[in-house]
Amino acid sequence: MNNFNQNAYPLPMENAEASVRMEGYEVTPEMREQCERILRGEATLADYLKRLSKAAGRA
Repeated sequence: MNNFNQNAYPLPMENAEASVRMEGYEVTPEMREQCERILRGEATLADYLKRLSKAAGRA
């Protein structure tokens, strides 16, 4: 069981999103939900990377 702490999540994510915006990209609501699912232990980063690779035609 993952010890996801909803209260500790916003500040680090806000900082990460600010970094992404400084690079000229946007964080979508779908991306935020994916991050939350990973932090809650409902999915893994590998799951999402595999899904992205398939969508890009690389898998």
